[in-house]
Amino acid sequence: MNRRSDRVAGAADRRALLKGVMSGAVLLGVPGWAGCGTQEPTAAQGGVPRRGGNLRVVTSGASTTDDVLDPHLAGSWGGGAVAKNIFDKLVAYDNDLTLRPRLAERLEPNADGTVWRIVLRKGVVWHDGKPLTADDVLWSVKRIIDPANKLPAAADLAMVDLAGSRRVDDLTVELRMKHPMADLGALLAGWYVYVIQNGTTSFDKAHPPVGTGPFRFDSWTPGERTRLVRNERYWEPAKPYVDSVEILLASDADARLNVFLSGRADIVHQLSHVQAKAQQGNRQLGIRQSPVGTMHAFNMLIDREPFDDPRVREALKLTVDRQAIVDAVLFGYGEVGNDLYGKGAPNYADAIPQRPHDPQRARALLREAGRENLKVTLHTADVTPGYVQAALLYAEQAKQAGITIEVVKSERSSYWTDVYLKQPFTQTSWGSYALEWFYGQAVVSDALSNETAWKRPAWDAKFAVARGTIDPALRRERYRELQQELWADGGYIIHSYARWLDGVSPRVRGFTEATVASDDWCNYADVWL
Repeated sequence: MNRRSDRVAGAADRRALLKGVMSGAVLLGVPGWAGCGTQEPTAAQGGVPRRGGNLRVVTSGASTTDDVLDPHLAGSWGGGAVAKNIFDKLVAYDNDLTLRPRLAERLEPNADGTVWRIVLRKGVVWHDGKPLTADDVLWSVKRIIDPANKLPAAADLAMVDLAGSRRVDDLTVELRMKHPMADLGALLAGWYVYVIQNGTTSFDKAHPPVGTGPFRFDSWTPGERTRLVRNERYWEPAKPYVDSVEILLASDADARLNVFLSGRADIVHQLSHVQAKAQQGNRQLGIRQSPVGTMHAFNMLIDREPFDDPRVREALKLTVDRQAIVDAVLFGYGEVGNDLYGKGAPNYADAIPQRPHDPQRARALLREAGRENLKVTLHTADVTPGYVQAALLYAEQAKQAGITIEVVKSERSSYWTDVYLKQPFTQTSWGSYALEWFYGQAVVSDALSNETAWKRPAWDAKFAVARGTIDPALRRERYRELQQELWADGGYIIHSYARWLDGVSPRVRGFTEATVASDDWCNYADVWL
């Protein structure tokens, strides 16, 4: 997803389901890395872990054509959960969006960030017993950035000069950059950037995935379920605890909750906020919420009328009552947004003033633009909890500024393919990542998911300078300037940050409330029954 986020392309068959169902250098010893290799369950999580049992989870899924085993392609939440437990990354995000070491023991940049040395963890082996080596890392990078593969993570690693990169020894890689990079770790922690075994090109039933993660592949029914079993060779001592994990898929929130309430799942991911409110008194369903929320936004293509007029964009931003959306749509499970991505992330510009709800100012701007009684169409779909409700509430709010918003609800199965990036006014949401990652995926001019048509070469150039700035204070200031420009002139109406909500059975122990896309999110290595 997004992954990136929640680019869930289609609904699982409900009947079938119910039937079966560098903020500085990234170095070991730098604050934030020490002691982060493992996370032990606490007494509050249920005492001493025990082994055994089959963990069953249900999460939002994709159609049979989009539910893939390739970690470099798996974009849905369900696909991400499978990839997370089979494979591993060099580094990953902690819940505060700083970095946590995984397969990499150390990342060491040279003085100007043009060469990064990656030292791998000793003793890691693949599911088939082969040792993890530098060749696996180089192959993974090569596959990701090869233009012929057209992989979404290519944007994350586009700065790597593969011809100038090299294997130093079995456990050491040097990656040369095309230009200075102060933040390579933030990109290596991106959604798709998993390390795969050297030479691997296919991931399917005929070529079962082989990883270094806590669980091994066992079986797969596309669009419905994946079964994993314990990896006895896993590099984190004693983990995982459960014998197996079944990951069930359902794109409909009600279907997911019904699977859980019927006793067919131990964890239900991505509860809707209204469901969480209704289930608060259910002692058989413990509600867990992410420390950092996912971005929810209305997005305008600013190269299309009437959104090509900055006064219209500002008027539409002033029209939204953000707190009302948090209260009425998210039932308090969230916080207001300020039209900027990355709340809670390093270098987020929280000093930029909160944009107010000011329908009278919006009216004045539209009058100035010759757009009084503006009429626009907002496209939505029930692909993520809260989308449709937020769109309808926004349409009501807009009337105060004399704006008519026609809300058009599309089919869930076709929203991401036929509406998103095609219609000029739609909705989007993204998981929590570093700014460096998100800008490369969605903001720079040539981004694959440039969902606001923000194409400003001068901004792109300033971004390249910022991400290559080694000095932390200067780098923060340069990111603030980038965000100020996006806040003032961009096409995002980021109205809220919605908490990711999970429902957990009392029999589940060791479950961590996790920021979406962090190392702990959908990581079942710590869970026991």
